[in-house]
Amino acid sequence: MPSISETPTTTAKPAIVINDISKAFTIRHATSVKEAVVSLIRRQKVSTKFQAIDHLSFDVPEGQSVALMGRNGSGKSTTLKMLSGVLRPDSGWIRTRGRIAGLLEVGAGFNPNLTGRDNVYLNAAILGMSKDETEAVFDDIVEFAEIGDFIDTEVKFYSSGMYSRLGFAVAVHTQLDVLLVDEVLSVGDAAFRKKCIARMTELRAAGKTMFIVSHSSSQVKQLCDRGIVLHQGKIVFDGPIEDAIKEMNAKSGAVDRRLHQASKRAFVPSDALARYIKKHPESYGEPLGAPIEITENGGGLLQQCTKGIIVSSRELQVTQGLRNGAFQRAYDAAGGPRGDWGFVMGKVQILDQGGRRSLRFQSGVAKYSPGSGDVTFTHD
Repeated sequence: MPSISETPTTTAKPAIVINDISKAFTIRHATSVKEAVVSLIRRQKVSTKFQAIDHLSFDVPEGQSVALMGRNGSGKSTTLKMLSGVLRPDSGWIRTRGRIAGLLEVGAGFNPNLTGRDNVYLNAAILGMSKDETEAVFDDIVEFAEIGDFIDTEVKFYSSGMYSRLGFAVAVHTQLDVLLVDEVLSVGDAAFRKKCIARMTELRAAGKTMFIVSHSSSQVKQLCDRGIVLHQGKIVFDGPIEDAIKEMNAKSGAVDRRLHQASKRAFVPSDALARYIKKHPESYGEPLGAPIEITENGGGLLQQCTKGIIVSSRELQVTQGLRNGAFQRAYDAAGGPRGDWGFVMGKVQILDQGGRRSLRFQSGVAKYSPGSGDVTFTHD
């Protein structure tokens, strides 16, 4: 493990102080009483403990822009959720100075049955603004979001792009001291993303403290002075952004090389499907006919089963199953492995105690919110 770089000293007051925090989640492998009983009979674990954050400590001075980096599952989003107050650490403590606006999920807090206008006031209030403060920037928010007359339409009729643009516009026009951003700078089309970056640059120039999670090296280079790289919930690097990006790329390359070296035999999708079905006899039920050949997204196979689907990607050399449910329905509606999401790459991960979950696909991440029952997809 590389040594942690020393960050430059500063006389500015700290805007964020994180002191020795830890956070663990319980991952349940059984989704029904029947599965739990079967697992106990087979002496399999019904649940396991996942240590998302492991004794994390650092501080951020006022006016600094920091990128939190790391591979998927390293603890980035969990850290931001604890900073915003969505989650509480199991141990340790967090202190912040000033008003915090969190862009952890664009449009979080919107009520689908209210109009865009009503949701602007609602979302701004959630972010700590008074009615007078919101009225002062309301026209700027509507202009930035580019939704025109739709501002007086119920947001349940909005497209995903309109929904995202309005949520981002509200967040970046609040009276804030600290801005937390979690992978939302990819919202909208290229022109709108450019405008988002420009607005973030303005906030940085105004001396606002920014704490950003993004997989885009070009974005964090533009917006951040400092980079913190996490691995398995611990800091492995903390220093200048250029060096942090190099460290991140080096660690990603090392992992990719280990995965490549671990593969000692040619990957055959049909064989991988057969092994996966044999390994999970109860999870996906009986296969429905022969596997379907997929030519899109690098090619592979799709096996439909009575309780879900199993896909095997030839290019990624990954085989994963997806049980019937909200993720599977949304994936099917998006075209399955032939569509924009590509092949399934991971297993369902529990994001918080509220039941929100995420699932990694070839070209992005899908998130499920139990309150609304909606699945949203964000491209990388």
